Amino acid sequence: MTDKTFLVRLKPRELKIQPVIAAHAEIQAEHIVLLDSTGKLAALFLMELVESWTELPSLTSNFSG
Repeated sequence: MTDKTFLVRLKPRELKIQPVIAAHAEIQAEHIVLLDSTGKLAALFLMELVESWTELPSLTSNFSG
């Protein structure tokens, strides 16, 4: 699994957007956990503080050079 960029928007919406490099995101209890491709913790957010999170499309996935 390769690392991707996730954008995590914190509440209130105007406050902050946090970019995170991780392989995947999962929900564990009251937290959003982002893990890198080796399974190590990349970021941890308390669910009640997160407005939304989005995985950005990979810029290299269609590279054929």
